[in-house]
Amino acid sequence: MFRVMKYIYFSFTVLFALGFCFQVNAQTVERSSGVVQLNMKKKSTRANGNAQPAVIPMVQKEAVELTGEMDGFTWISPSISSVKTSEDIYNIKATVNSRESIRFINLFNNGQFVRNIIPPVSTINKMEIDEPMDLHLGRNDMKIEAITVSGKKLESAVEIVYDISSAKYIALIIAVEKYTDPAINDLDEPIKDANKFYRIITSQYNFEKENVRFLKNPTKADIIGTLHNMRTMVTPEDNLLIYYAGHGYWDEEMTTGYWLPRDANRDNPVNWLPNTDLTNYLNVLNTKHTLLIADACFSGGIFKSRAAFNNVMAIEKLYKLTSRKAITSGSLKEVPDKSVFIEYIIKRLDENNRKYFSSEQLYSSLREAVMNNSPNIPQYGTIQNVGDEGGDFVFIRRD
Repeated sequence: MFRVMKYIYFSFTVLFALGFCFQVNAQTVERSSGVVQLNMKKKSTRANGNAQPAVIPMVQKEAVELTGEMDGFTWISPSISSVKTSEDIYNIKATVNSRESIRFINLFNNGQFVRNIIPPVSTINKMEIDEPMDLHLGRNDMKIEAITVSGKKLESAVEIVYDISSAKYIALIIAVEKYTDPAINDLDEPIKDANKFYRIITSQYNFEKENVRFLKNPTKADIIGTLHNMRTMVTPEDNLLIYYAGHGYWDEEMTTGYWLPRDANRDNPVNWLPNTDLTNYLNVLNTKHTLLIADACFSGGIFKSRAAFNNVMAIEKLYKLTSRKAITSGSLKEVPDKSVFIEYIIKRLDENNRKYFSSEQLYSSLREAVMNNSPNIPQYGTIQNVGDEGGDFVFIRRD
Protein backbone atom coordinates (compact mmCIF):
# COMPACT_ATOMS: atom_id res chain seq x y z
CA MET A 1 0.00 0.00 0.00
CA PHE A 2 2.83 2.37 0.85
CA ARG A 3 4.40 1.75 -2.55
CA VAL A 4 1.13 2.50 -4.31
CA MET A 5 0.69 5.81 -2.44
CA LYS A 6 4.27 6.76 -3.22
CA TYR A 7 3.72 6.01 -6.91
CA ILE A 8 0.52 8.11 -7.01
CA TYR A 9 2.26 11.05 -5.29
CA PHE A 10 5.16 10.87 -7.75
CA SER A 11 2.80 10.84 -10.77
CA PHE A 12 0.82 13.79 -9.42
CA THR A 13 4.04 15.78 -8.95
CA VAL A 14 5.18 15.10 -12.56
CA LEU A 15 1.79 16.09 -14.00
CA PHE A 16 1.74 19.31 -11.94
CA ALA A 17 5.24 20.25 -13.19
CA LEU A 18 4.27 19.60 -16.80
CA GLY A 19 1.17 21.77 -16.45
CA PHE A 20 3.19 24.61 -14.96
CA CYS A 21 5.68 24.54 -17.87
CA PHE A 22 2.85 24.54 -20.39
CA GLN A 23 1.29 27.61 -18.75
CA VAL A 24 4.56 29.56 -18.77
CA ASN A 25 5.25 28.70 -22.42
CA ALA A 26 1.77 29.85 -23.40
CA GLN A 27 2.38 33.15 -21.71
CA THR A 28 5.64 33.55 -23.63
CA VAL A 29 3.99 32.90 -26.98
CA GLU A 30 1.27 35.42 -26.26
CA ARG A 31 3.82 38.09 -25.32
CA SER A 32 5.86 37.50 -28.43
CA SER A 33 2.82 38.11 -30.57
CA GLY A 34 2.07 41.33 -28.79
CA VAL A 35 -1.03 40.03 -26.92
CA VAL A 36 -0.09 40.87 -23.33
CA GLN A 37 -1.95 41.62 -20.15
CA LEU A 38 -0.67 43.83 -17.35
CA ASN A 39 -0.19 42.20 -13.91
CA MET A 40 -0.56 38.66 -15.24
CA LYS A 41 -0.24 36.16 -12.31
CA LYS A 42 1.20 32.66 -12.00
CA LYS A 43 1.65 30.21 -9.17
CA SER A 44 4.95 30.04 -7.35
CA THR A 45 6.16 27.58 -4.67
CA ARG A 46 8.38 28.71 -1.81
CA ALA A 47 10.94 26.48 -0.19
CA ASN A 48 8.53 25.65 2.63
CA GLY A 49 5.98 24.43 0.05
CA ASN A 50 3.42 27.24 0.65
CA ALA A 51 2.06 28.58 -2.67
CA GLN A 52 2.16 32.45 -2.98
CA PRO A 53 0.95 34.65 -5.88
CA ALA A 54 3.82 36.32 -7.82
CA VAL A 55 3.54 39.40 -10.11
CA ILE A 56 5.36 39.61 -13.47
CA PRO A 57 6.03 43.37 -14.01
CA MET A 58 5.09 44.53 -17.55
CA VAL A 59 6.42 48.09 -18.44
CA GLN A 60 4.46 50.04 -21.07
CA LYS A 61 6.91 52.27 -23.03
CA GLU A 62 6.14 55.92 -23.70
CA ALA A 63 5.61 57.07 -27.30
CA VAL A 64 8.94 58.00 -28.99
CA GLU A 65 9.10 61.42 -30.71
CA LEU A 66 10.07 61.08 -34.40
CA THR A 67 12.35 64.13 -34.30
CA GLY A 68 13.04 65.57 -37.76
CA GLU A 69 10.86 63.16 -39.71
CA MET A 70 8.15 65.76 -40.10
CA ASP A 71 10.57 68.69 -40.37
CA GLY A 72 12.22 69.04 -43.73
CA PHE A 73 12.50 70.38 -47.29
CA THR A 74 11.55 69.00 -50.66
CA TRP A 75 13.40 70.76 -53.50
CA ILE A 76 11.50 70.91 -56.79
CA SER A 77 13.70 73.35 -58.73
CA PRO A 78 16.50 72.57 -58.72
CA SER A 79 15.72 68.93 -57.95
CA ILE A 80 19.40 68.07 -57.43
CA SER A 81 22.00 69.61 -55.14
CA SER A 82 23.97 71.42 -57.87
CA VAL A 83 22.94 72.80 -61.26
CA LYS A 84 24.44 75.03 -63.96
CA THR A 85 22.55 77.70 -65.88
CA SER A 86 23.29 80.38 -68.46
CA GLU A 87 20.44 82.57 -67.17
CA ASP A 88 21.01 85.35 -64.65
CA ILE A 89 17.70 84.66 -62.84
CA TYR A 90 16.75 81.25 -61.43
CA ASN A 91 13.30 80.40 -60.05
CA ILE A 92 13.76 78.28 -56.92
CA LYS A 93 10.89 76.02 -55.88
CA ALA A 94 10.70 74.02 -52.66
CA THR A 95 8.28 72.77 -49.99
CA VAL A 96 8.98 73.37 -46.29
CA ASN A 97 7.37 71.12 -43.66
CA SER A 98 7.45 71.80 -39.93
CA ARG A 99 5.78 70.19 -36.88
CA GLU A 100 5.59 73.67 -35.41
CA SER A 101 3.89 76.61 -37.07
CA ILE A 102 6.20 78.54 -39.39
CA ARG A 103 6.73 82.15 -38.39
CA PHE A 104 8.64 83.28 -41.51
CA ILE A 105 11.04 82.17 -44.27
CA ASN A 106 14.42 83.77 -45.03
CA LEU A 107 16.19 83.46 -48.40
CA PHE A 108 19.98 83.80 -48.71
CA ASN A 109 22.46 83.85 -51.60
CA ASN A 110 26.11 83.20 -50.76
CA GLY A 111 25.41 84.01 -47.12
CA GLN A 112 23.79 87.37 -47.93
CA PHE A 113 20.18 87.93 -46.89
CA VAL A 114 17.95 88.49 -49.93
CA ARG A 115 14.40 88.71 -48.57
CA ASN A 116 11.90 87.01 -46.28
CA ILE A 117 8.48 85.51 -46.81
CA ILE A 118 5.68 85.82 -44.24
CA PRO A 119 3.11 82.98 -44.13
CA PRO A 120 -0.47 83.95 -45.04
CA VAL A 121 -1.71 82.60 -41.68
CA SER A 122 0.01 82.22 -38.30
CA THR A 123 -0.71 78.50 -37.88
CA ILE A 124 0.73 77.18 -41.10
CA ASN A 125 2.98 74.08 -40.97
CA LYS A 126 3.73 73.76 -44.67
CA MET A 127 4.84 76.40 -47.16
CA GLU A 128 5.42 76.32 -50.91
CA ILE A 129 8.41 78.44 -51.99
CA ASP A 130 8.38 79.75 -55.57
CA GLU A 131 10.75 82.71 -55.85
CA PRO A 132 12.94 84.20 -58.64
CA MET A 133 16.52 84.74 -57.48
CA ASP A 134 19.12 86.96 -59.13
CA LEU A 135 22.41 85.17 -59.77
CA HIS A 136 26.02 86.33 -59.80
CA LEU A 137 28.53 84.91 -62.27
CA GLY A 138 29.96 81.73 -60.80
CA ARG A 139 28.74 79.86 -57.75
CA ASN A 140 25.53 80.83 -55.95
CA ASP A 141 24.73 79.02 -52.68
CA MET A 142 20.97 79.40 -52.30
CA LYS A 143 19.70 78.75 -48.78
CA ILE A 144 16.14 78.60 -47.46
CA GLU A 145 15.80 79.17 -43.71
CA ALA A 146 12.49 78.56 -41.92
CA ILE A 147 11.95 80.00 -38.42
CA THR A 148 9.18 78.44 -36.30
CA VAL A 149 7.06 80.14 -33.63
CA SER A 150 9.34 78.76 -30.90
CA GLY A 151 12.47 80.07 -32.64
CA LYS A 152 13.54 76.73 -34.07
CA LYS A 153 15.53 77.04 -37.29
CA LEU A 154 15.19 74.71 -40.27
CA GLU A 155 17.43 75.23 -43.27
CA SER A 156 18.46 73.68 -46.56
CA ALA A 157 20.72 74.84 -49.42
CA VAL A 158 21.53 74.08 -53.07
CA GLU A 159 24.25 75.25 -55.43
CA ILE A 160 23.37 77.12 -58.64
CA VAL A 161 26.28 77.96 -60.95
CA TYR A 162 25.68 80.88 -63.29
CA ASP A 163 27.92 80.19 -66.28
CA ILE A 164 27.22 82.06 -69.51
CA SER A 165 29.55 79.69 -71.36
CA SER A 166 26.83 77.06 -71.07
CA ALA A 167 24.56 79.18 -73.31
CA LYS A 168 23.92 78.08 -76.89
CA TYR A 169 25.65 80.04 -79.67
CA ILE A 170 24.14 79.90 -83.16
CA ALA A 171 25.57 81.40 -86.35
CA LEU A 172 24.34 82.08 -89.86
CA ILE A 173 27.20 82.77 -92.27
CA ILE A 174 26.29 84.16 -95.71
CA ALA A 175 28.94 84.66 -98.39
CA VAL A 176 28.16 85.73 -101.98
CA GLU A 177 30.85 86.11 -104.63
CA LYS A 178 29.25 84.77 -107.84
CA TYR A 179 26.32 86.51 -109.51
CA THR A 180 24.06 85.31 -112.31
CA ASP A 181 23.67 88.82 -113.72
CA PRO A 182 26.83 89.63 -115.75
CA ALA A 183 26.22 93.30 -114.99
CA ILE A 184 27.16 92.62 -111.33
CA ASN A 185 30.85 92.04 -110.84
CA ASP A 186 31.89 88.76 -109.25
CA LEU A 187 34.08 88.85 -106.15
CA ASP A 188 37.03 86.65 -105.22
CA GLU A 189 37.29 86.78 -101.43
CA PRO A 190 33.92 86.49 -99.59
CA ILE A 191 33.75 82.67 -99.33
CA LYS A 192 37.45 82.39 -98.52
CA ASP A 193 37.07 85.00 -95.76
CA ALA A 194 33.88 83.36 -94.50
CA ASN A 195 35.65 80.00 -94.26
CA LYS A 196 38.33 81.57 -92.08
CA PHE A 197 35.68 83.16 -89.90
CA TYR A 198 33.86 79.82 -89.58
CA ARG A 199 37.03 78.03 -88.48
CA ILE A 200 37.81 80.67 -85.87
CA ILE A 201 34.41 80.72 -84.18
CA THR A 202 33.98 76.92 -84.16
CA SER A 203 37.50 76.07 -82.99
CA GLN A 204 38.25 78.89 -80.55
CA TYR A 205 34.83 80.09 -79.39
CA ASN A 206 31.61 78.50 -78.13
CA PHE A 207 30.03 77.80 -81.51
CA GLU A 208 29.34 74.12 -82.11
CA LYS A 209 29.54 73.13 -85.78
CA GLU A 210 26.01 71.72 -85.77
CA ASN A 211 24.73 75.16 -84.72
CA VAL A 212 26.30 76.99 -87.67
CA ARG A 213 24.52 77.42 -91.03
CA PHE A 214 26.85 78.35 -93.90
CA LEU A 215 25.22 79.67 -97.09
CA LYS A 216 27.62 79.95 -100.03
CA ASN A 217 26.34 81.95 -103.00
CA PRO A 218 22.70 81.74 -101.88
CA THR A 219 19.69 83.20 -103.66
CA LYS A 220 17.33 85.60 -101.95
CA ALA A 221 14.92 82.70 -101.37
CA ASP A 222 17.71 80.70 -99.70
CA ILE A 223 18.43 83.52 -97.26
CA ILE A 224 14.77 84.28 -96.49
CA GLY A 225 13.97 80.57 -96.10
CA THR A 226 16.86 80.06 -93.68
CA LEU A 227 15.91 83.08 -91.58
CA HIS A 228 12.31 81.88 -91.53
CA ASN A 229 13.27 78.39 -90.33
CA MET A 230 15.55 79.80 -87.64
CA ARG A 231 12.51 81.17 -85.82
CA THR A 232 11.89 77.66 -84.48
CA MET A 233 15.58 76.99 -83.91
CA VAL A 234 16.46 79.79 -81.49
CA THR A 235 15.21 80.36 -77.94
CA PRO A 236 15.23 83.43 -75.66
CA GLU A 237 18.34 82.03 -73.95
CA ASP A 238 20.38 81.66 -77.16
CA ASN A 239 22.93 83.95 -78.83
CA LEU A 240 22.76 84.51 -82.58
CA LEU A 241 25.51 85.75 -84.89
CA ILE A 242 24.73 86.69 -88.51
CA TYR A 243 27.67 87.28 -90.87
CA TYR A 244 27.32 88.64 -94.39
CA ALA A 245 29.97 89.24 -97.05
CA GLY A 246 29.07 90.27 -100.59
CA HIS A 247 27.78 93.19 -102.60
CA GLY A 248 25.48 95.75 -101.04
CA TYR A 249 23.66 98.77 -102.37
CA TRP A 250 22.36 101.96 -100.82
CA ASP A 251 19.32 103.64 -102.35
CA GLU A 252 19.74 107.28 -101.50
CA GLU A 253 16.21 108.33 -102.46
CA MET A 254 14.53 105.54 -100.44
CA THR A 255 17.16 105.68 -97.69
CA THR A 256 17.26 101.91 -97.77
CA GLY A 257 20.19 99.52 -97.87
CA TYR A 258 20.20 96.18 -99.74
CA TRP A 259 22.22 92.97 -99.78
CA LEU A 260 22.66 91.45 -103.24
CA PRO A 261 22.20 87.65 -103.30
CA ARG A 262 23.41 85.50 -106.18
CA ASP A 263 20.23 85.96 -108.23
CA ALA A 264 20.13 89.76 -107.86
CA ASN A 265 19.60 91.75 -111.07
CA ARG A 266 21.20 95.15 -111.42
CA ASP A 267 18.15 96.74 -113.02
CA ASN A 268 15.39 94.96 -111.09
CA PRO A 269 15.38 95.02 -107.26
CA VAL A 270 12.90 92.17 -106.87
CA ASN A 271 15.68 89.79 -105.72
CA TRP A 272 17.57 92.32 -103.68
CA LEU A 273 17.36 91.77 -99.93
CA PRO A 274 16.37 95.05 -98.24
CA ASN A 275 17.67 95.80 -94.78
CA THR A 276 14.05 96.18 -93.66
CA ASP A 277 13.40 92.47 -94.39
CA LEU A 278 16.42 91.60 -92.29
CA THR A 279 15.29 93.74 -89.37
CA ASN A 280 11.81 92.23 -89.57
CA TYR A 281 13.32 88.80 -89.02
CA LEU A 282 15.63 90.05 -86.31
CA ASN A 283 12.53 91.33 -84.55
CA VAL A 284 10.95 87.85 -84.41
CA LEU A 285 14.15 85.86 -83.82
CA ASN A 286 13.69 85.90 -80.06
CA THR A 287 17.24 85.54 -78.74
CA LYS A 288 19.16 86.77 -75.73
CA HIS A 289 21.75 88.49 -77.91
CA THR A 290 22.07 89.03 -81.66
CA LEU A 291 25.16 90.37 -83.43
CA LEU A 292 25.31 91.27 -87.11
CA ILE A 293 28.73 91.44 -88.78
CA ALA A 294 28.31 92.79 -92.31
CA ASP A 295 31.16 93.19 -94.75
CA ALA A 296 29.10 95.03 -97.35
CA CYS A 297 28.69 98.61 -98.45
CA PHE A 298 25.93 100.72 -96.98
CA SER A 299 25.06 98.11 -94.37
CA GLY A 300 25.15 100.93 -91.84
CA GLY A 301 21.67 101.90 -92.98
CA ILE A 302 19.97 99.39 -90.67
CA PHE A 303 21.27 100.64 -87.37
CA LYS A 304 21.77 103.66 -85.22
CA SER A 305 25.47 104.23 -84.75
CA ARG A 306 26.76 105.32 -81.39
CA ALA A 307 30.02 106.30 -79.80
CA ALA A 308 31.71 103.23 -78.45
CA PHE A 309 33.69 102.86 -75.22
CA ASN A 310 31.97 105.69 -73.33
CA ASN A 311 30.51 103.35 -70.72
CA VAL A 312 32.04 99.92 -70.83
CA MET A 313 30.03 97.79 -68.42
CA ALA A 314 31.10 94.60 -66.68
CA ILE A 315 30.57 91.43 -68.72
CA GLU A 316 27.97 90.22 -66.22
CA LYS A 317 25.78 93.28 -66.77
CA LEU A 318 26.37 93.32 -70.53
CA TYR A 319 25.21 89.73 -70.82
CA LYS A 320 22.21 90.25 -68.54
CA LEU A 321 20.65 92.92 -70.77
CA THR A 322 19.24 91.87 -74.15
CA SER A 323 21.17 93.24 -77.14
CA ARG A 324 20.87 93.67 -80.90
CA LYS A 325 24.19 95.03 -82.18
CA ALA A 326 25.96 95.40 -85.53
CA ILE A 327 29.54 95.86 -86.70
CA THR A 328 29.88 96.84 -90.35
CA SER A 329 32.76 97.45 -92.68
CA GLY A 330 31.96 101.02 -93.67
CA SER A 331 29.76 103.43 -95.56
CA LEU A 332 31.52 103.87 -98.91
CA LYS A 333 29.74 103.12 -102.16
CA GLU A 334 32.19 100.36 -102.91
CA VAL A 335 33.75 97.87 -100.54
CA PRO A 336 37.05 96.47 -101.90
CA ASP A 337 37.10 92.76 -102.78
CA LYS A 338 40.08 92.31 -100.48
CA SER A 339 38.44 93.04 -97.15
CA VAL A 340 40.67 94.70 -94.58
CA PHE A 341 37.64 94.75 -92.29
CA ILE A 342 37.15 90.97 -92.16
CA GLU A 343 40.92 90.47 -92.05
CA TYR A 344 41.03 92.36 -88.75
CA ILE A 345 37.84 90.72 -87.45
CA ILE A 346 39.54 87.32 -87.83
CA LYS A 347 42.91 88.59 -86.58
CA ARG A 348 41.44 90.12 -83.40
CA LEU A 349 39.33 87.07 -82.62
CA ASP A 350 42.34 84.83 -83.19
CA GLU A 351 44.70 86.90 -81.01
CA ASN A 352 42.24 87.53 -78.20
CA ASN A 353 43.21 85.70 -74.99
CA ARG A 354 40.35 86.91 -72.79
CA LYS A 355 37.64 84.49 -71.72
CA TYR A 356 34.91 87.02 -72.46
CA PHE A 357 35.17 89.34 -75.45
CA SER A 358 32.25 91.68 -76.16
CA SER A 359 31.34 92.96 -79.61
CA GLU A 360 32.15 96.49 -78.48
CA GLN A 361 35.63 95.37 -77.42
CA LEU A 362 36.05 93.62 -80.76
CA TYR A 363 35.08 96.79 -82.61
CA SER A 364 37.38 98.99 -80.54
CA SER A 365 40.30 96.64 -81.23
CA LEU A 366 39.94 96.84 -85.03
CA ARG A 367 38.52 100.29 -85.78
CA GLU A 368 41.78 102.22 -85.99
CA ALA A 369 43.59 99.41 -87.83
CA VAL A 370 40.88 99.27 -90.51
CA MET A 371 40.88 103.06 -90.91
CA ASN A 372 44.69 103.11 -91.21
CA ASN A 373 44.78 100.39 -93.84
CA SER A 374 41.73 101.05 -96.01
CA PRO A 375 39.48 103.91 -97.14
CA ASN A 376 36.66 102.50 -95.00
CA ILE A 377 35.45 103.67 -91.62
CA PRO A 378 33.92 100.69 -89.79
CA GLN A 379 30.76 101.33 -87.83
CA TYR A 380 29.30 99.95 -84.63
CA GLY A 381 25.84 100.47 -83.21
CA THR A 382 22.45 99.25 -82.12
CA ILE A 383 20.05 97.69 -84.63
CA GLN A 384 16.97 99.85 -84.41
CA ASN A 385 13.53 98.82 -83.16
CA VAL A 386 14.23 95.12 -82.58
CA GLY A 387 14.42 94.92 -78.80
CA ASP A 388 17.89 96.08 -77.76
CA GLU A 389 18.04 96.86 -74.01
CA GLY A 390 21.62 98.04 -73.74
CA GLY A 391 23.50 94.76 -73.35
CA ASP A 392 26.07 93.27 -75.70
CA PHE A 393 26.93 90.10 -77.58
CA VAL A 394 29.79 88.32 -75.79
CA PHE A 395 32.21 85.94 -77.52
CA ILE A 396 33.26 83.22 -75.07
CA ARG A 397 36.64 81.64 -75.70
CA ARG A 398 36.94 77.89 -75.25
CA ASP A 399 39.06 76.69 -72.32
